[in-house]
Amino acid sequence: AEEWITKVHHGENNHTGEFSSVEEVLEFANNRAKAASDSMPACLGGGIGSPSPVWMRDYSQPADGVPKNPKAQMMIDAALEALGDDVQRMVMGHTPQRHINAALKGKAWRVDVGASAGVASGTPEVLEIIHAGDDDDGGDVVNVLTLNGKRIPSSERQVLDTNMI
Repeated sequence: AEEWITKVHHGENNHTGEFSSVEEVLEFANNRAKAASDSMPACLGGGIGSPSPVWMRDYSQPADGVPKNPKAQMMIDAALEALGDDVQRMVMGHTPQRHINAALKGKAWRVDVGASAGVASGTPEVLEIIHAGDDDDGGDVVNVLTLNGKRIPSSERQVLDTNMI
């Protein structure tokens, strides 16, 4: 799995962003996704709905709502803690939402807006994370950028569990 992550999934990235057209970007992304999925080890893949790292949806379902798994907060807290003190959040896709949003006290950012016509024809948005240093509060500024030029603060995209308030 480690070899797949480092060589196949992240090995042939165009980090310089030297593309001449949107079509070229899309072709590159499609080819990269196909190569990655064709060679993905079974322990990572497993197909849609499996509990693998690629398809696990415990933090994202139902869409635009509080995760239905009652252990989701405990699970994400433990996962982020295991990754290190400087890891504050997880960003995920594969479960379309109406808009980019955060659940589980801002620790689970769900960024799949189903923008593809083959999924939901959702409106594209971008999650912006500006790392501002090592302040006690984390120091990061998190916003959602929209097509119409709005910068929406993270506080306006939190999905809250009303049972916890």
